[in-house]
Amino acid sequence: MIELSGQAPIIKSLKFEGLFFQHEANDPILMNADFDFPTNENVLIQSVQGAGKSTLLQILGGLIVPQSGKYLINDSSIVDMSFEEFLPYRLAIGYTFDYGGLINNRTIYDNLMLPLLYHKMVEVEEASRRVMEVLKYFDLEKFKDERPAHIPGRVRKIACLLRPMMTHPQVLLLDDPSVGLGQETALKFIDLVNKHRIERGLKHVFISSYDEKFMSHISHVTVHLDGGLLYAHPLDGNKAVSL
Repeated sequence: MIELSGQAPIIKSLKFEGLFFQHEANDPILMNADFDFPTNENVLIQSVQGAGKSTLLQILGGLIVPQSGKYLINDSSIVDMSFEEFLPYRLAIGYTFDYGGLINNRTIYDNLMLPLLYHKMVEVEEASRRVMEVLKYFDLEKFKDERPAHIPGRVRKIACLLRPMMTHPQVLLLDDPSVGLGQETALKFIDLVNKHRIERGLKHVFISSYDEKFMSHISHVTVHLDGGLLYAHPLDGNKAVSL
Protein backbone atom coordinates (compact mmCIF):
# COMPACT_ATOMS: atom_id res chain seq x y z
CA MET A 1 0.00 0.00 0.00
CA ILE A 2 1.03 3.58 -0.64
CA GLU A 3 0.37 5.94 2.23
CA LEU A 4 -0.43 9.45 1.10
CA SER A 5 0.49 12.61 2.95
CA GLY A 6 -1.09 16.03 2.59
CA GLN A 7 -4.10 17.09 0.60
CA ALA A 8 -4.73 16.34 -3.05
CA PRO A 9 -3.90 19.32 -5.30
CA ILE A 10 -6.88 21.37 -6.46
CA ILE A 11 -7.37 20.64 -10.16
CA LYS A 12 -8.14 23.93 -11.88
CA SER A 13 -7.30 23.29 -15.54
CA LEU A 14 -6.92 20.44 -18.05
CA LYS A 15 -5.22 21.14 -21.36
CA PHE A 16 -3.73 19.39 -24.41
CA GLU A 17 -0.77 20.91 -26.25
CA GLY A 18 0.13 19.33 -29.60
CA LEU A 19 -1.15 16.00 -28.32
CA PHE A 20 -0.96 13.02 -30.67
CA PHE A 21 -2.36 9.56 -30.00
CA GLN A 22 -2.91 6.65 -32.35
CA HIS A 23 -3.73 3.01 -31.74
CA GLU A 24 -1.55 0.75 -33.86
CA ALA A 25 -2.82 0.29 -37.46
CA ASN A 26 -5.69 2.78 -36.93
CA ASP A 27 -6.26 6.41 -37.87
CA PRO A 28 -5.03 8.93 -35.25
CA ILE A 29 -7.56 9.63 -32.51
CA LEU A 30 -5.88 12.91 -31.60
CA MET A 31 -3.69 14.65 -34.14
CA ASN A 32 -1.51 17.37 -32.63
CA ALA A 33 -4.54 18.62 -30.70
CA ASP A 34 -4.41 21.91 -28.79
CA PHE A 35 -7.36 22.29 -26.47
CA ASP A 36 -8.35 23.84 -23.15
CA PHE A 37 -11.11 21.70 -21.66
CA PRO A 38 -14.10 23.42 -20.08
CA THR A 39 -13.84 23.25 -16.30
CA ASN A 40 -16.41 23.33 -13.50
CA GLU A 41 -18.88 21.90 -16.01
CA ASN A 42 -20.54 18.70 -17.13
CA VAL A 43 -18.88 18.12 -20.51
CA LEU A 44 -20.35 15.78 -23.13
CA ILE A 45 -17.68 14.33 -25.43
CA GLN A 46 -19.39 13.76 -28.78
CA SER A 47 -18.17 11.99 -31.92
CA VAL A 48 -19.12 9.37 -34.46
CA GLN A 49 -19.01 5.74 -33.32
CA GLY A 50 -15.46 4.45 -32.96
CA ALA A 51 -13.77 7.86 -33.18
CA GLY A 52 -12.07 7.40 -29.82
CA LYS A 53 -14.20 8.94 -27.07
CA SER A 54 -13.30 6.19 -24.59
CA THR A 55 -9.62 6.60 -25.43
CA LEU A 56 -9.91 10.35 -24.87
CA LEU A 57 -11.36 9.73 -21.40
CA GLN A 58 -8.53 7.30 -20.64
CA ILE A 59 -5.96 9.93 -21.64
CA LEU A 60 -7.69 12.46 -19.36
CA GLY A 61 -7.51 9.89 -16.57
CA GLY A 62 -3.81 9.29 -17.10
CA LEU A 63 -4.46 5.66 -18.04
CA ILE A 64 -3.02 6.08 -21.55
CA VAL A 65 0.14 8.03 -22.42
CA PRO A 66 0.11 9.97 -25.72
CA GLN A 67 2.82 9.31 -28.29
CA SER A 68 3.74 12.99 -28.38
CA GLY A 69 2.61 16.36 -27.09
CA LYS A 70 1.57 17.30 -23.59
CA TYR A 71 -1.38 16.74 -21.27
CA LEU A 72 -1.26 19.51 -18.70
CA ILE A 73 -3.03 19.52 -15.37
CA ASN A 74 -2.69 22.93 -13.70
CA ASP A 75 -0.07 23.74 -16.40
CA SER A 76 2.13 20.78 -15.32
CA SER A 77 2.80 18.03 -17.86
CA ILE A 78 1.78 14.68 -16.41
CA VAL A 79 3.99 12.87 -18.97
CA ASP A 80 7.00 14.39 -17.25
CA MET A 81 5.85 13.37 -13.75
CA SER A 82 7.12 10.37 -11.83
CA PHE A 83 4.60 7.83 -10.53
CA GLU A 84 4.79 9.40 -7.08
CA GLU A 85 4.32 12.93 -8.45
CA PHE A 86 1.28 11.97 -10.54
CA LEU A 87 -0.42 9.79 -7.91
CA PRO A 88 -2.13 12.64 -5.98
CA TYR A 89 -3.64 13.86 -9.26
CA ARG A 90 -4.64 10.34 -10.28
CA LEU A 91 -6.47 9.84 -6.98
CA ALA A 92 -8.38 13.07 -7.59
CA ILE A 93 -9.67 11.63 -10.90
CA GLY A 94 -12.42 8.99 -10.98
CA TYR A 95 -12.79 6.84 -14.11
CA THR A 96 -15.74 4.54 -14.71
CA PHE A 97 -15.33 1.58 -17.01
CA ASP A 98 -18.40 0.24 -18.81
CA TYR A 99 -18.89 -3.15 -17.17
CA GLY A 100 -15.25 -3.74 -16.28
CA GLY A 101 -13.17 -2.49 -13.41
CA LEU A 102 -14.54 -4.78 -10.71
CA ILE A 103 -12.43 -7.58 -9.23
CA ASN A 104 -14.22 -10.86 -9.78
CA ASN A 105 -13.07 -12.62 -6.61
CA ARG A 106 -14.14 -9.73 -4.34
CA THR A 107 -17.65 -8.96 -3.14
CA ILE A 108 -19.42 -5.79 -4.23
CA TYR A 109 -18.81 -4.35 -0.75
CA ASP A 110 -15.09 -5.18 -0.95
CA ASN A 111 -14.84 -3.74 -4.47
CA LEU A 112 -16.26 -0.41 -3.31
CA MET A 113 -14.02 -0.38 -0.22
CA LEU A 114 -10.85 -1.21 -2.16
CA PRO A 115 -9.72 2.18 -3.52
CA LEU A 116 -10.15 3.83 -0.11
CA LEU A 117 -8.31 1.13 1.82
CA TYR A 118 -5.56 0.41 -0.72
CA HIS A 119 -4.45 4.03 -0.75
CA LYS A 120 -5.20 4.58 2.95
CA MET A 121 -7.36 7.57 2.09
CA VAL A 122 -9.68 7.26 5.09
CA GLU A 123 -10.08 5.04 8.14
CA VAL A 124 -11.89 1.71 7.73
CA GLU A 125 -14.98 3.01 9.56
CA GLU A 126 -15.33 5.99 7.22
CA ALA A 127 -14.78 3.79 4.16
CA SER A 128 -17.50 1.42 5.32
CA ARG A 129 -19.85 4.32 6.03
CA ARG A 130 -19.41 5.68 2.51
CA VAL A 131 -19.97 2.26 0.93
CA MET A 132 -23.06 1.42 2.97
CA GLU A 133 -24.51 4.88 2.28
CA VAL A 134 -24.48 4.37 -1.50
CA LEU A 135 -25.58 0.73 -1.27
CA LYS A 136 -28.59 1.83 0.74
CA TYR A 137 -29.32 4.77 -1.57
CA PHE A 138 -29.48 2.43 -4.58
CA ASP A 139 -31.22 -0.35 -2.61
CA LEU A 140 -28.29 -2.73 -3.11
CA GLU A 141 -27.67 -3.95 0.45
CA LYS A 142 -28.82 -7.46 -0.44
CA PHE A 143 -26.05 -7.69 -3.06
CA LYS A 144 -23.20 -6.41 -0.90
CA ASP A 145 -21.74 -9.86 -0.16
CA GLU A 146 -22.17 -11.16 -3.71
CA ARG A 147 -19.40 -11.30 -6.31
CA PRO A 148 -19.74 -9.55 -9.70
CA ALA A 149 -20.42 -12.76 -11.63
CA HIS A 150 -23.42 -13.58 -9.39
CA ILE A 151 -25.36 -10.33 -9.66
CA PRO A 152 -27.64 -8.83 -12.34
CA GLY A 153 -26.00 -6.72 -15.04
CA ARG A 154 -27.68 -3.52 -13.85
CA VAL A 155 -26.24 -4.03 -10.36
CA ARG A 156 -22.78 -4.70 -11.76
CA LYS A 157 -23.04 -1.54 -13.87
CA ILE A 158 -24.04 0.74 -11.00
CA ALA A 159 -21.24 -0.77 -8.88
CA CYS A 160 -18.79 0.16 -11.66
CA LEU A 161 -20.11 3.72 -11.56
CA LEU A 162 -20.00 3.95 -7.78
CA ARG A 163 -16.51 2.63 -7.12
CA PRO A 164 -14.56 5.67 -8.40
CA MET A 165 -16.95 7.97 -6.54
CA MET A 166 -15.96 6.46 -3.19
CA THR A 167 -12.78 8.57 -3.21
CA HIS A 168 -14.77 11.81 -3.71
CA PRO A 169 -12.87 12.79 -6.88
CA GLN A 170 -12.56 16.29 -8.28
CA VAL A 171 -12.69 14.99 -11.88
CA LEU A 172 -15.17 12.29 -12.92
CA LEU A 173 -14.87 10.49 -16.28
CA LEU A 174 -18.04 8.62 -17.25
CA ASP A 175 -17.87 6.21 -20.19
CA ASP A 176 -21.42 5.35 -21.40
CA PRO A 177 -22.80 5.66 -17.85
CA SER A 178 -26.45 5.02 -18.69
CA VAL A 179 -25.96 1.78 -20.66
CA GLY A 180 -27.56 -1.07 -18.71
CA LEU A 181 -29.23 1.18 -16.16
CA GLY A 182 -32.97 1.59 -15.79
CA GLN A 183 -34.49 5.06 -15.85
CA GLU A 184 -34.93 5.26 -12.08
CA THR A 185 -31.35 4.19 -11.35
CA ALA A 186 -29.97 6.56 -13.98
CA LEU A 187 -31.80 9.51 -12.42
CA LYS A 188 -30.60 8.51 -8.95
CA PHE A 189 -27.04 8.42 -10.26
CA ILE A 190 -27.41 11.93 -11.70
CA ASP A 191 -28.68 13.08 -8.31
CA LEU A 192 -25.62 11.49 -6.67
CA VAL A 193 -23.29 13.30 -9.07
CA ASN A 194 -25.02 16.58 -8.25
CA LYS A 195 -24.69 15.85 -4.53
CA HIS A 196 -20.95 15.29 -4.96
CA ARG A 197 -20.71 18.62 -6.76
CA ILE A 198 -22.43 20.46 -3.92
CA GLU A 199 -20.98 18.65 -0.91
CA ARG A 200 -17.95 16.53 -1.83
CA GLY A 201 -15.59 18.51 -4.02
CA LEU A 202 -16.54 17.22 -7.47
CA LYS A 203 -15.74 19.95 -10.02
CA HIS A 204 -15.25 18.60 -13.54
CA VAL A 205 -17.38 15.85 -15.14
CA PHE A 206 -16.68 14.42 -18.60
CA ILE A 207 -19.24 12.10 -20.20
CA SER A 208 -19.16 9.89 -23.28
CA SER A 209 -22.73 8.97 -24.21
CA TYR A 210 -25.11 8.54 -27.14
CA ASP A 211 -28.10 8.51 -24.77
CA GLU A 212 -29.92 11.76 -25.52
CA LYS A 213 -32.63 11.04 -22.95
CA PHE A 214 -30.04 10.57 -20.20
CA MET A 215 -28.15 13.72 -21.22
CA SER A 216 -31.40 15.73 -21.32
CA HIS A 217 -31.45 15.49 -17.52
CA ILE A 218 -27.93 16.94 -17.21
CA SER A 219 -26.99 20.56 -17.80
CA HIS A 220 -23.89 20.31 -19.98
CA VAL A 221 -21.61 21.79 -22.60
CA THR A 222 -20.46 19.78 -25.60
CA VAL A 223 -16.99 19.08 -26.99
CA HIS A 224 -16.67 17.36 -30.38
CA LEU A 225 -13.94 14.88 -31.30
CA ASP A 226 -13.67 14.93 -35.07
CA GLY A 227 -10.82 14.10 -37.43
CA GLY A 228 -8.29 13.97 -34.62
CA LEU A 229 -9.21 17.45 -33.36
CA LEU A 230 -11.32 18.76 -30.50
CA TYR A 231 -13.95 21.45 -30.96
CA ALA A 232 -16.01 23.42 -28.48
CA HIS A 233 -19.74 23.80 -29.08
CA PRO A 234 -20.61 27.51 -29.27
CA LEU A 235 -23.96 29.02 -28.43
CA ASP A 236 -25.14 29.20 -32.05
CA GLY A 237 -25.01 25.42 -32.41
CA ASN A 238 -22.21 25.29 -35.00
CA LYS A 239 -18.79 23.81 -34.39
CA ALA A 240 -15.96 26.23 -33.79
CA VAL A 241 -12.38 25.19 -33.20
CA SER A 242 -10.97 26.03 -29.80
CA LEU A 243 -7.22 26.45 -29.67
